[in-house]
Amino acid sequence: MQKAVLLSIALLAFVVCSATSRPIDIHASDALITSKIDAKLTADPQTNPFEIDVDTLNGQVRLRGMVETQVERLQAEQLARATEGVRSVDNQLRIGDLSLGQNLSDAWLVTKVATQLAVDPEVDSFDIDVDALDGQVTLSGLVTTPRVRQEAERIAKATEGVMAVRNEIRVR
Repeated sequence: MQKAVLLSIALLAFVVCSATSRPIDIHASDALITSKIDAKLTADPQTNPFEIDVDTLNGQVRLRGMVETQVERLQAEQLARATEGVRSVDNQLRIGDLSLGQNLSDAWLVTKVATQLAVDPEVDSFDIDVDALDGQVTLSGLVTTPRVRQEAERIAKATEGVMAVRNEIRVR
């Protein structure tokens, strides 16, 4: 059930965010790297892929979320590093115990913020990644103007249930 919910959310985010200002080949390459790492995490018995978020930008991978042990944290990093096309890995995984309820709540926040970004005419939502952990939303990606960066942050802060927003969006 949890897999179905998270896969549905991922599919919704992908469909909603269907345009990009980055070249298609670079974006496709990053998406392929992310997909390969997600598949490796899902297949590995030592890692819980539902608590690990993988983001890729120009071959640079960032792992975020929460895992239960240091072994799981290191295994996730090793799997990412061993993936073709990965230039570097930034392992921001935290060690702790994240309950199913909080995990689903964070996934719901990601869906709500991503959907609101997608319907805003000023924002190219495909250039912005939304993550949530313990009610804190992190925005990352690469946008064309400071105005888009500010608008994305405003939308996230205005979303019901968001406790805090960390804006890591970069402007070209």
